[in-house]
Amino acid sequence: NEYKSYLSCSSMKRKRRVKELHKDTQQASLDNSFQDNSMTRKNKRKKKGVSKGDTRSNTKPHKDSKNVQNPLEAYDVTLLKGFSDVKSKEIQSLVLHYLGCTQTSPEWCMVTKRKDNKNVCVLMIESLFPFIYNAMSMNMPNFKSIFPDGPMEIQNPGTDLYVSPASSIILEKESKKKSQDTVTREFYPPVQDYVLSYEQRMAHEYPPETQKQDPLWKEFTGNISIKSKEFPLFAIDCEMCKTTEGMEVTQIAVVDETLNTVYKTYIKPKNEIIDYLTMYSGITPAILVGVTTTLNDVIKHINNILPPQAIFVGHSLENDLRALRLYHDKVLDTAVLYSSGKGASFKPSLRFLASRYLKARIQCSTEGHDPSEDAVTCMRLIKLKVKNGPKFGISISASENSLSIYLTRQKKTGVFVDKPIVVQQHCHGLAQTLAATDDEAALETFLRRLNSKAEFFWMHLYKLEYIYRAGNTIHDMLNHPDLMEACKFIDDCVKAVYNQLPRDTLFVVYSGCSGYWKKPEFNGSDEALKKLMSNIVSQIRRGLLFVKVKA
Repeated sequence: NEYKSYLSCSSMKRKRRVKELHKDTQQASLDNSFQDNSMTRKNKRKKKGVSKGDTRSNTKPHKDSKNVQNPLEAYDVTLLKGFSDVKSKEIQSLVLHYLGCTQTSPEWCMVTKRKDNKNVCVLMIESLFPFIYNAMSMNMPNFKSIFPDGPMEIQNPGTDLYVSPASSIILEKESKKKSQDTVTREFYPPVQDYVLSYEQRMAHEYPPETQKQDPLWKEFTGNISIKSKEFPLFAIDCEMCKTTEGMEVTQIAVVDETLNTVYKTYIKPKNEIIDYLTMYSGITPAILVGVTTTLNDVIKHINNILPPQAIFVGHSLENDLRALRLYHDKVLDTAVLYSSGKGASFKPSLRFLASRYLKARIQCSTEGHDPSEDAVTCMRLIKLKVKNGPKFGISISASENSLSIYLTRQKKTGVFVDKPIVVQQHCHGLAQTLAATDDEAALETFLRRLNSKAEFFWMHLYKLEYIYRAGNTIHDMLNHPDLMEACKFIDDCVKAVYNQLPRDTLFVVYSGCSGYWKKPEFNGSDEALKKLMSNIVSQIRRGLLFVKVKA
Protein backbone atom coordinates (compact mmCIF):
# COMPACT_ATOMS: atom_id res chain seq x y z
CA ASN A 1 0.00 0.00 0.00
CA GLU A 2 2.86 2.35 0.79
CA TYR A 3 4.45 1.62 -2.56
CA LYS A 4 1.13 2.25 -4.41
CA SER A 5 0.67 5.54 -2.60
CA TYR A 6 4.25 6.42 -3.57
CA LEU A 7 3.41 5.90 -7.25
CA SER A 8 0.30 8.11 -7.00
CA CYS A 9 2.24 11.08 -5.59
CA SER A 10 3.48 14.05 -7.61
CA SER A 11 7.21 14.34 -8.29
CA MET A 12 7.87 16.60 -5.28
CA LYS A 13 5.77 14.45 -2.98
CA ARG A 14 7.57 11.34 -4.19
CA LYS A 15 10.82 12.79 -2.94
CA ARG A 16 9.39 13.18 0.52
CA ARG A 17 7.76 9.76 0.31
CA VAL A 18 11.09 8.13 -0.53
CA LYS A 19 12.53 9.58 2.67
CA GLU A 20 9.74 7.93 4.63
CA LEU A 21 10.11 4.55 2.92
CA HIS A 22 13.91 4.36 2.94
CA LYS A 23 16.02 5.79 5.73
CA ASP A 24 19.19 4.00 4.80
CA THR A 25 22.38 5.35 3.31
CA GLN A 26 21.45 4.48 -0.23
CA GLN A 27 18.29 6.55 -0.06
CA ALA A 28 20.15 9.45 1.44
CA SER A 29 22.44 9.46 -1.59
CA LEU A 30 19.37 9.58 -3.83
CA ASP A 31 18.14 12.66 -2.00
CA ASN A 32 21.52 14.29 -2.54
CA SER A 33 21.28 13.55 -6.25
CA PHE A 34 18.05 15.57 -6.44
CA GLN A 35 19.73 18.47 -4.72
CA ASP A 36 22.82 18.25 -6.92
CA ASN A 37 20.64 18.19 -9.99
CA SER A 38 18.83 21.32 -8.88
CA MET A 39 22.16 23.12 -8.44
CA THR A 40 23.31 21.83 -11.82
CA ARG A 41 20.29 23.35 -13.55
CA LYS A 42 20.86 26.69 -11.85
CA ASN A 43 24.51 26.74 -12.88
CA LYS A 44 23.57 25.92 -16.48
CA ARG A 45 21.10 28.80 -16.53
CA LYS A 46 23.77 31.18 -15.30
CA LYS A 47 26.27 30.02 -17.92
CA LYS A 48 23.73 30.26 -20.73
CA GLY A 49 22.34 33.58 -19.53
CA VAL A 50 18.81 32.28 -19.37
CA SER A 51 16.42 33.76 -16.85
CA LYS A 52 14.34 31.60 -14.58
CA GLY A 53 11.20 31.97 -16.69
CA ASP A 54 12.94 31.66 -20.07
CA THR A 55 13.58 28.17 -21.35
CA ARG A 56 15.07 29.20 -24.71
CA SER A 57 18.76 28.96 -25.41
CA ASN A 58 20.87 29.67 -28.47
CA THR A 59 23.85 27.88 -26.97
CA LYS A 60 24.59 24.35 -28.22
CA PRO A 61 25.28 21.71 -25.59
CA HIS A 62 28.88 20.81 -24.93
CA LYS A 63 30.18 18.01 -27.13
CA ASP A 64 30.99 15.86 -24.10
CA SER A 65 27.73 16.53 -22.27
CA LYS A 66 26.19 13.23 -23.37
CA ASN A 67 28.94 11.38 -21.53
CA VAL A 68 28.03 13.06 -18.24
CA GLN A 69 25.20 11.27 -16.48
CA ASN A 70 22.51 13.46 -14.98
CA PRO A 71 21.61 12.34 -11.45
CA LEU A 72 17.93 12.48 -12.38
CA GLU A 73 18.68 10.10 -15.24
CA ALA A 74 20.45 7.58 -13.00
CA TYR A 75 19.26 4.02 -12.77
CA ASP A 76 18.63 2.13 -9.58
CA VAL A 77 16.65 -0.81 -8.32
CA THR A 78 15.90 -0.92 -4.62
CA LEU A 79 14.58 -4.06 -2.94
CA LEU A 80 11.92 -2.98 -0.46
CA LYS A 81 12.23 -4.58 2.95
CA GLY A 82 9.45 -6.54 4.55
CA PHE A 83 8.42 -8.70 1.59
CA SER A 84 8.75 -12.38 2.51
CA ASP A 85 6.56 -14.06 -0.11
CA VAL A 86 8.35 -13.10 -3.33
CA LYS A 87 7.74 -15.54 -6.18
CA SER A 88 10.56 -16.32 -8.61
CA LYS A 89 8.23 -15.64 -11.56
CA GLU A 90 8.19 -11.99 -10.53
CA ILE A 91 11.88 -11.74 -11.45
CA GLN A 92 10.76 -11.88 -15.07
CA SER A 93 8.42 -8.95 -14.38
CA LEU A 94 11.37 -6.91 -13.10
CA VAL A 95 13.47 -7.83 -16.16
CA LEU A 96 10.75 -6.87 -18.64
CA HIS A 97 9.98 -3.64 -16.79
CA TYR A 98 13.62 -2.56 -16.75
CA LEU A 99 13.88 -3.28 -20.48
CA GLY A 100 10.85 -1.08 -21.09
CA CYS A 101 8.54 -3.90 -22.20
CA THR A 102 6.02 -3.35 -19.39
CA GLN A 103 4.82 -0.34 -17.44
CA THR A 104 4.62 -1.78 -13.95
CA SER A 105 7.37 -3.17 -11.76
CA PRO A 106 6.94 -5.77 -8.98
CA GLU A 107 5.63 -4.35 -5.74
CA TRP A 108 8.66 -5.62 -3.80
CA CYS A 109 11.12 -3.28 -5.53
CA MET A 110 11.42 0.33 -6.66
CA VAL A 111 12.90 1.05 -10.08
CA THR A 112 14.35 4.51 -10.55
CA LYS A 113 15.08 5.53 -14.14
CA ARG A 114 14.69 8.70 -16.15
CA LYS A 115 16.16 7.94 -19.57
CA ASP A 116 16.23 5.26 -22.27
CA ASN A 117 16.03 1.66 -21.19
CA LYS A 118 19.28 -0.17 -20.65
CA ASN A 119 20.52 -3.77 -20.50
CA VAL A 120 19.70 -6.67 -18.21
CA CYS A 121 22.03 -9.53 -17.31
CA VAL A 122 20.56 -12.57 -15.52
CA LEU A 123 22.81 -15.18 -13.95
CA MET A 124 21.04 -18.25 -12.60
CA ILE A 125 22.88 -20.43 -10.11
CA GLU A 126 21.46 -23.90 -9.77
CA SER A 127 20.97 -25.26 -6.22
CA LEU A 128 22.43 -22.31 -4.29
CA PHE A 129 20.02 -22.85 -1.43
CA PRO A 130 19.84 -20.27 1.38
CA PHE A 131 21.47 -22.59 3.92
CA ILE A 132 24.37 -23.20 1.50
CA TYR A 133 24.92 -19.48 0.99
CA ASN A 134 24.77 -18.81 4.73
CA ALA A 135 27.32 -21.56 5.40
CA MET A 136 29.70 -20.55 2.60
CA SER A 137 29.26 -16.75 2.53
CA MET A 138 32.68 -16.20 4.11
CA ASN A 139 34.19 -17.90 1.05
CA MET A 140 32.17 -15.72 -1.35
CA PRO A 141 33.46 -12.17 -0.74
CA ASN A 142 32.51 -10.86 -4.20
CA PHE A 143 28.83 -11.39 -3.45
CA LYS A 144 29.13 -9.17 -0.39
CA SER A 145 31.05 -6.44 -2.20
CA ILE A 146 28.79 -6.34 -5.26
CA PHE A 147 25.52 -6.82 -3.34
CA PRO A 148 26.14 -5.06 -0.01
CA ASP A 149 22.44 -5.16 0.93
CA GLY A 150 22.47 -8.94 0.72
CA PRO A 151 19.92 -11.25 -0.93
CA MET A 152 16.16 -11.46 -0.78
CA GLU A 153 14.72 -14.93 -0.26
CA ILE A 154 12.39 -16.11 -3.02
CA GLN A 155 10.03 -19.03 -3.44
CA ASN A 156 10.05 -21.21 -6.55
CA PRO A 157 6.58 -22.34 -7.65
CA GLY A 158 5.36 -25.85 -7.06
CA THR A 159 3.29 -27.92 -4.67
CA ASP A 160 4.00 -29.96 -1.56
CA LEU A 161 5.51 -32.70 -3.72
CA TYR A 162 6.62 -30.85 -6.87
CA VAL A 163 9.10 -28.10 -7.78
CA SER A 164 8.95 -26.18 -11.04
CA PRO A 165 12.29 -25.90 -12.89
CA ALA A 166 13.62 -22.47 -11.97
CA SER A 167 15.08 -21.72 -15.42
CA SER A 168 11.72 -22.16 -17.16
CA ILE A 169 10.15 -19.72 -14.71
CA ILE A 170 12.23 -16.90 -16.21
CA LEU A 171 12.72 -18.08 -19.79
CA GLU A 172 9.06 -18.87 -20.44
CA LYS A 173 6.63 -16.03 -21.04
CA GLU A 174 3.18 -16.42 -19.55
CA SER A 175 0.43 -17.05 -22.07
CA LYS A 176 -3.34 -17.15 -21.86
CA LYS A 177 -3.51 -19.93 -24.46
CA LYS A 178 -4.89 -23.19 -23.16
CA SER A 179 -3.73 -26.71 -23.71
CA GLN A 180 -4.65 -28.06 -27.11
CA ASP A 181 -6.22 -31.31 -25.97
CA THR A 182 -8.94 -31.07 -28.61
CA VAL A 183 -8.41 -30.74 -32.35
CA THR A 184 -10.50 -29.95 -35.40
CA ARG A 185 -8.37 -30.96 -38.40
CA GLU A 186 -9.28 -34.09 -40.34
CA PHE A 187 -5.81 -35.01 -41.64
CA TYR A 188 -2.63 -35.50 -39.69
CA PRO A 189 0.89 -36.69 -40.49
CA PRO A 190 1.70 -40.43 -40.51
CA VAL A 191 3.35 -42.02 -37.52
CA GLN A 192 6.87 -41.89 -38.99
CA ASP A 193 6.72 -38.09 -38.97
CA TYR A 194 6.66 -38.18 -35.17
CA VAL A 195 9.99 -40.01 -34.90
CA LEU A 196 12.45 -37.90 -32.92
CA SER A 197 14.97 -36.03 -35.04
CA TYR A 198 18.70 -36.26 -34.48
CA GLU A 199 18.66 -32.87 -32.74
CA GLN A 200 15.82 -33.95 -30.45
CA ARG A 201 17.58 -37.18 -29.52
CA MET A 202 20.81 -35.36 -28.71
CA ALA A 203 18.96 -32.70 -26.71
CA HIS A 204 17.32 -35.43 -24.61
CA GLU A 205 20.59 -37.34 -24.15
CA TYR A 206 19.81 -40.37 -26.28
CA PRO A 207 22.81 -42.60 -27.09
CA PRO A 208 24.79 -41.00 -29.97
CA GLU A 209 25.66 -42.92 -33.10
CA THR A 210 29.30 -43.14 -31.99
CA GLN A 211 28.12 -45.42 -29.17
CA LYS A 212 27.89 -48.24 -31.73
CA GLN A 213 31.69 -48.37 -31.76
CA ASP A 214 31.74 -49.37 -28.09
CA PRO A 215 32.28 -53.17 -27.92
CA LEU A 216 29.89 -53.37 -24.96
CA TRP A 217 27.04 -51.89 -27.02
CA LYS A 218 24.85 -53.41 -29.72
CA GLU A 219 22.91 -51.88 -32.59
CA PHE A 220 19.32 -52.84 -33.32
CA THR A 221 19.27 -54.63 -36.67
CA GLY A 222 16.04 -56.63 -36.57
CA ASN A 223 15.16 -59.77 -38.47
CA ILE A 224 14.87 -59.10 -42.20
CA SER A 225 12.87 -62.31 -42.71
CA ILE A 226 9.94 -60.92 -40.71
CA LYS A 227 7.23 -59.43 -42.92
CA SER A 228 5.40 -56.46 -41.49
CA LYS A 229 3.96 -53.12 -42.49
CA GLU A 230 6.29 -50.23 -43.31
CA PHE A 231 6.67 -48.71 -39.83
CA PRO A 232 5.48 -51.10 -37.08
CA LEU A 233 5.48 -49.82 -33.50
CA PHE A 234 6.83 -51.73 -30.50
CA ALA A 235 6.73 -50.29 -27.00
CA ILE A 236 9.59 -51.16 -24.65
CA ASP A 237 9.84 -50.68 -20.92
CA CYS A 238 12.57 -51.84 -18.53
CA GLU A 239 12.75 -52.17 -14.77
CA MET A 240 16.14 -51.77 -13.13
CA CYS A 241 18.03 -52.46 -9.93
CA LYS A 242 21.08 -50.75 -8.52
CA THR A 243 24.27 -52.83 -8.73
CA THR A 244 27.89 -52.23 -7.79
CA GLU A 245 28.40 -50.79 -11.30
CA GLY A 246 25.25 -48.66 -11.42
CA MET A 247 21.73 -49.28 -12.74
CA GLU A 248 21.19 -52.56 -14.61
CA VAL A 249 18.11 -54.03 -16.30
CA THR A 250 16.40 -56.84 -14.40
CA GLN A 251 13.11 -57.04 -16.33
CA ILE A 252 11.91 -56.05 -19.80
CA ALA A 253 8.59 -56.07 -21.65
CA VAL A 254 7.89 -55.51 -25.36
CA VAL A 255 4.34 -54.70 -26.52
CA ASP A 256 3.05 -54.50 -30.12
CA GLU A 257 0.44 -52.17 -31.65
CA THR A 258 -2.41 -54.51 -30.67
CA LEU A 259 -1.32 -54.06 -27.02
CA ASN A 260 -0.21 -57.67 -26.75
CA THR A 261 2.98 -58.44 -24.84
CA VAL A 262 5.27 -60.19 -27.36
CA TYR A 263 8.23 -60.54 -25.02
CA LYS A 264 8.68 -60.33 -21.27
CA THR A 265 11.44 -61.76 -19.16
CA TYR A 266 13.54 -61.31 -16.04
CA ILE A 267 17.25 -60.64 -16.54
CA LYS A 268 20.20 -61.66 -14.43
CA PRO A 269 22.42 -58.58 -13.96
CA LYS A 270 26.13 -58.88 -14.61
CA ASN A 271 27.10 -57.34 -11.27
CA GLU A 272 25.98 -57.80 -7.68
CA ILE A 273 22.75 -56.03 -6.72
CA ILE A 274 23.09 -53.63 -3.80
CA ASP A 275 19.55 -52.16 -3.97
CA TYR A 276 16.60 -53.95 -5.57
CA LEU A 277 14.48 -50.74 -5.62
CA THR A 278 11.45 -52.99 -5.11
CA MET A 279 9.11 -50.01 -4.66
CA TYR A 280 9.67 -49.13 -8.33
CA SER A 281 11.11 -52.23 -10.02
CA GLY A 282 8.96 -54.85 -8.32
CA ILE A 283 12.06 -57.04 -8.16
CA THR A 284 12.89 -59.03 -5.02
CA PRO A 285 15.76 -61.47 -4.32
CA ALA A 286 13.33 -64.37 -4.56
CA ILE A 287 12.20 -63.38 -8.06
CA LEU A 288 15.71 -63.53 -9.51
CA VAL A 289 16.53 -66.92 -8.01
CA GLY A 290 17.20 -69.30 -10.88
CA VAL A 291 17.14 -66.57 -13.58
CA THR A 292 19.88 -67.22 -16.14
CA THR A 293 18.86 -64.88 -18.99
CA THR A 294 21.59 -62.29 -19.61
CA LEU A 295 21.44 -58.88 -21.26
CA ASN A 296 23.11 -60.26 -24.40
CA ASP A 297 20.43 -62.94 -24.61
CA VAL A 298 17.73 -60.27 -24.49
CA ILE A 299 19.31 -58.16 -27.26
CA LYS A 300 19.66 -61.22 -29.49
CA HIS A 301 16.02 -62.14 -28.91
CA ILE A 302 14.81 -58.59 -29.65
CA ASN A 303 16.79 -58.54 -32.90
CA ASN A 304 15.26 -61.90 -33.77
CA ILE A 305 11.56 -61.16 -33.15
CA LEU A 306 11.31 -57.55 -34.42
CA PRO A 307 11.56 -56.35 -38.05
CA PRO A 308 14.38 -53.93 -39.06
CA GLN A 309 11.96 -51.06 -39.75
CA ALA A 310 10.49 -51.23 -36.22
CA ILE A 311 9.97 -47.96 -34.36
CA PHE A 312 10.60 -48.13 -30.62
CA VAL A 313 8.03 -46.48 -28.33
CA GLY A 314 8.64 -45.59 -24.70
CA HIS A 315 8.64 -42.98 -21.97
CA SER A 316 12.04 -41.31 -21.49
CA LEU A 317 13.27 -44.13 -23.69
CA GLU A 318 16.86 -42.88 -23.56
CA ASN A 319 17.17 -44.43 -20.09
CA ASP A 320 15.99 -47.84 -21.30
CA LEU A 321 18.29 -47.82 -24.33
CA ARG A 322 21.29 -46.86 -22.21
CA ALA A 323 20.49 -49.58 -19.69
CA LEU A 324 20.14 -52.11 -22.52
CA ARG A 325 23.28 -50.73 -24.19
CA LEU A 326 21.31 -50.72 -27.43
CA TYR A 327 21.47 -48.10 -30.19
CA HIS A 328 18.42 -47.33 -32.33
CA ASP A 329 17.59 -44.10 -34.17
CA LYS A 330 13.84 -44.59 -34.75
CA VAL A 331 12.11 -43.75 -31.48
CA LEU A 332 8.88 -42.18 -30.27
CA ASP A 333 9.08 -40.73 -26.76
CA THR A 334 5.88 -39.83 -24.91
CA ALA A 335 7.91 -37.66 -22.52
CA VAL A 336 8.88 -35.48 -25.50
CA LEU A 337 5.74 -35.65 -27.67
CA TYR A 338 3.52 -34.66 -24.73
CA SER A 339 4.02 -31.74 -22.37
CA SER A 340 3.44 -31.47 -18.66
CA GLY A 341 1.96 -27.99 -18.61
CA LYS A 342 4.56 -27.06 -15.96
CA GLY A 343 7.32 -25.81 -18.20
CA ALA A 344 9.15 -26.90 -21.32
CA SER A 345 12.14 -28.26 -19.41
CA PHE A 346 10.00 -30.46 -17.14
CA LYS A 347 9.10 -33.85 -18.58
CA PRO A 348 5.64 -35.19 -17.73
CA SER A 349 5.41 -38.44 -15.81
CA LEU A 350 3.82 -41.43 -17.48
CA ARG A 351 1.35 -41.66 -14.62
CA PHE A 352 0.28 -38.05 -15.22
CA LEU A 353 -0.19 -38.63 -18.97
CA ALA A 354 -2.20 -41.80 -18.36
CA SER A 355 -4.49 -40.01 -15.94
CA ARG A 356 -5.02 -36.94 -18.09
CA TYR A 357 -5.34 -38.37 -21.59
CA LEU A 358 -6.35 -42.00 -21.04
CA LYS A 359 -8.33 -41.57 -17.82
CA ALA A 360 -6.37 -44.53 -16.50
CA ARG A 361 -4.60 -45.20 -13.22
CA ILE A 362 -1.23 -46.91 -13.47
CA GLN A 363 1.69 -47.65 -11.15
CA CYS A 364 -0.66 -47.94 -8.19
CA SER A 365 0.67 -51.25 -6.90
CA THR A 366 2.72 -51.22 -3.73
CA GLU A 367 4.76 -54.10 -5.16
CA GLY A 368 6.39 -52.03 -7.91
CA HIS A 369 5.77 -51.13 -11.55
CA ASP A 370 4.70 -53.61 -14.22
CA PRO A 371 6.73 -53.03 -17.43
CA SER A 372 3.91 -54.44 -19.56
CA GLU A 373 1.47 -51.93 -18.08
CA ASP A 374 3.86 -49.05 -18.74
CA ALA A 375 4.58 -50.22 -22.30
CA VAL A 376 0.85 -50.56 -23.07
CA THR A 377 0.26 -47.05 -21.73
CA CYS A 378 3.02 -45.63 -23.97
CA MET A 379 1.56 -47.37 -27.01
CA ARG A 380 -1.94 -46.04 -26.30
CA LEU A 381 -0.59 -42.50 -25.88
CA ILE A 382 1.31 -42.63 -29.17
CA LYS A 383 -1.70 -43.96 -31.07
CA LEU A 384 -3.82 -41.18 -29.52
CA LYS A 385 -1.22 -38.60 -30.55
CA VAL A 386 -1.12 -39.80 -34.17
CA LYS A 387 -4.92 -39.88 -34.30
CA ASN A 388 -5.37 -36.31 -33.03
CA GLY A 389 -2.41 -34.54 -34.58
CA PRO A 390 0.96 -32.97 -33.63
CA LYS A 391 -0.51 -30.28 -31.36
CA PHE A 392 -2.49 -32.72 -29.26
CA GLY A 393 -1.19 -32.93 -25.69
CA ILE A 394 0.98 -29.83 -26.03
CA SER A 395 0.16 -27.07 -23.55
CA ILE A 396 1.84 -24.47 -25.72
CA SER A 397 4.81 -24.69 -28.03
CA ALA A 398 8.15 -23.59 -26.63
CA SER A 399 8.69 -21.12 -29.47
CA GLU A 400 5.37 -19.35 -28.81
CA ASN A 401 5.94 -19.31 -25.08
CA SER A 402 9.62 -18.37 -24.91
CA LEU A 403 10.95 -15.12 -23.52
CA SER A 404 13.35 -14.83 -26.46
CA ILE A 405 10.47 -14.70 -28.97
CA TYR A 406 8.72 -12.12 -26.82
CA LEU A 407 11.83 -9.94 -26.68
CA THR A 408 12.26 -10.27 -30.44
CA ARG A 409 8.73 -8.99 -30.98
CA GLN A 410 9.60 -6.08 -28.70
CA LYS A 411 12.63 -5.42 -30.96
CA LYS A 412 15.05 -6.52 -28.25
CA THR A 413 17.99 -8.84 -28.77
CA GLY A 414 19.32 -11.41 -26.37
CA VAL A 415 22.27 -13.70 -25.66
CA PHE A 416 21.51 -17.09 -24.05
CA VAL A 417 24.26 -19.40 -22.79
CA ASP A 418 22.99 -22.64 -21.28
CA LYS A 419 22.84 -26.43 -21.69
CA PRO A 420 21.92 -27.66 -25.18
CA ILE A 421 18.50 -28.91 -24.06
CA VAL A 422 17.58 -25.57 -22.41
CA VAL A 423 18.79 -23.60 -25.44
CA GLN A 424 16.68 -25.74 -27.74
CA GLN A 425 13.53 -25.49 -25.62
CA HIS A 426 13.57 -21.82 -24.67
CA CYS A 427 15.76 -19.80 -27.04
CA HIS A 428 14.26 -18.93 -30.40
CA GLY A 429 13.85 -15.98 -32.73
CA LEU A 430 16.73 -13.57 -33.25
CA ALA A 431 18.46 -14.39 -29.97
CA GLN A 432 22.10 -15.50 -29.98
CA THR A 433 21.90 -18.99 -28.53
CA LEU A 434 25.09 -20.69 -27.41
CA ALA A 435 25.18 -24.18 -25.92
CA ALA A 436 27.81 -25.00 -23.29
CA THR A 437 28.56 -28.39 -21.80
CA ASP A 438 30.13 -27.14 -18.55
CA ASP A 439 30.31 -23.98 -16.44
CA GLU A 440 33.87 -23.10 -17.47
CA ALA A 441 32.96 -23.13 -21.16
CA ALA A 442 29.76 -21.22 -20.44
CA LEU A 443 31.63 -18.45 -18.62
CA GLU A 444 34.27 -18.10 -21.33
CA THR A 445 31.61 -17.86 -24.05
CA PHE A 446 29.43 -15.52 -22.03
CA LEU A 447 32.21 -13.01 -21.29
CA ARG A 448 33.01 -12.77 -25.00
CA ARG A 449 29.37 -12.03 -25.81
CA LEU A 450 28.89 -9.35 -23.16
CA ASN A 451 30.37 -6.82 -25.58
CA SER A 452 27.71 -7.54 -28.21
CA LYS A 453 24.88 -5.14 -28.93
CA ALA A 454 22.18 -7.00 -27.04
CA GLU A 455 19.76 -5.89 -24.33
CA PHE A 456 19.28 -9.17 -22.49
CA PHE A 457 21.96 -11.64 -21.35
CA TRP A 458 21.39 -15.03 -19.74
CA MET A 459 23.81 -17.58 -18.28
CA HIS A 460 23.13 -20.68 -16.19
CA LEU A 461 25.64 -22.34 -13.82
CA TYR A 462 25.23 -25.97 -12.73
CA LYS A 463 28.22 -26.82 -10.51
CA LEU A 464 26.20 -26.86 -7.30
CA GLU A 465 23.48 -29.01 -8.86
CA TYR A 466 26.01 -31.77 -9.54
CA ILE A 467 27.01 -31.64 -5.88
CA TYR A 468 23.35 -31.71 -4.83
CA ARG A 469 22.65 -34.77 -6.99
CA ALA A 470 25.69 -36.60 -5.59
CA GLY A 471 24.23 -36.78 -2.07
CA ASN A 472 21.31 -38.69 -0.65
CA THR A 473 19.75 -35.64 1.00
CA ILE A 474 19.90 -31.91 0.45
CA HIS A 475 22.04 -31.37 3.55
CA ASP A 476 24.69 -33.81 2.28
CA MET A 477 25.89 -30.90 0.15
CA LEU A 478 27.62 -29.38 3.18
CA ASN A 479 29.85 -32.44 3.50
CA HIS A 480 30.80 -32.66 -0.16
CA PRO A 481 34.57 -32.18 -0.70
CA ASP A 482 34.06 -30.00 -3.81
CA LEU A 483 31.53 -27.59 -2.27
CA MET A 484 34.04 -24.90 -1.29
CA GLU A 485 35.75 -24.98 -4.67
CA ALA A 486 32.40 -24.76 -6.48
CA CYS A 487 31.30 -21.79 -4.37
CA LYS A 488 34.60 -20.01 -5.03
CA PHE A 489 34.16 -20.59 -8.78
CA ILE A 490 30.65 -19.13 -8.65
CA ASP A 491 31.90 -16.15 -6.65
CA ASP A 492 34.63 -15.49 -9.23
CA CYS A 493 32.06 -15.82 -12.03
CA VAL A 494 29.87 -13.15 -10.47
CA LYS A 495 32.83 -10.78 -10.21
CA ALA A 496 34.04 -11.44 -13.77
CA VAL A 497 30.58 -10.87 -15.25
CA TYR A 498 29.89 -7.75 -13.18
CA ASN A 499 33.20 -6.14 -14.07
CA GLN A 500 32.51 -6.54 -17.78
CA LEU A 501 28.91 -5.32 -17.74
CA PRO A 502 28.14 -2.01 -19.47
CA ARG A 503 27.11 0.92 -17.34
CA ASP A 504 23.49 1.04 -16.12
CA THR A 505 23.01 -2.69 -16.69
CA LEU A 506 20.65 -4.41 -14.28
CA PHE A 507 22.54 -7.40 -12.85
CA VAL A 508 20.24 -10.10 -11.49
CA VAL A 509 21.62 -13.19 -9.77
CA TYR A 510 19.11 -15.73 -8.52
CA SER A 511 19.16 -19.33 -7.41
CA GLY A 512 16.69 -22.13 -7.86
CA CYS A 513 16.28 -25.83 -8.44
CA SER A 514 16.01 -27.81 -11.67
CA GLY A 515 12.95 -29.62 -10.37
CA TYR A 516 15.06 -32.66 -9.50
CA TRP A 517 14.89 -34.11 -6.02
CA LYS A 518 15.50 -37.51 -4.51
CA LYS A 519 12.74 -39.52 -2.94
CA PRO A 520 14.02 -40.67 0.46
CA GLU A 521 14.22 -44.28 1.53
CA PHE A 522 11.57 -44.61 4.20
CA ASN A 523 9.87 -47.55 5.90
CA GLY A 524 7.18 -45.68 7.81
CA SER A 525 3.53 -45.05 6.99
CA ASP A 526 2.41 -43.35 3.77
CA GLU A 527 1.30 -40.29 5.73
CA ALA A 528 4.70 -39.95 7.41
CA LEU A 529 6.46 -40.42 4.05
CA LYS A 530 4.31 -37.71 2.46
CA LYS A 531 5.13 -35.35 5.32
CA LEU A 532 8.85 -36.05 4.94
CA MET A 533 8.76 -35.48 1.18
CA SER A 534 6.79 -32.26 1.67
CA ASN A 535 9.51 -31.01 4.03
CA ILE A 536 12.23 -31.81 1.47
CA VAL A 537 10.39 -30.04 -1.35
CA SER A 538 9.76 -26.96 0.81
CA GLN A 539 13.52 -26.65 1.34
CA ILE A 540 14.54 -26.97 -2.30
CA ARG A 541 11.83 -24.52 -3.39
CA ARG A 542 13.65 -21.78 -1.49
CA GLY A 543 16.07 -19.61 -3.44
CA LEU A 544 17.91 -16.29 -3.29
CA LEU A 545 17.71 -13.08 -5.32
CA PHE A 546 20.52 -10.53 -5.69
CA VAL A 547 19.93 -7.29 -7.62
CA LYS A 548 22.40 -4.54 -8.57
CA VAL A 549 22.58 -1.82 -11.22
CA LYS A 550 26.12 -1.38 -12.57
CA ALA A 551 27.17 2.16 -11.74
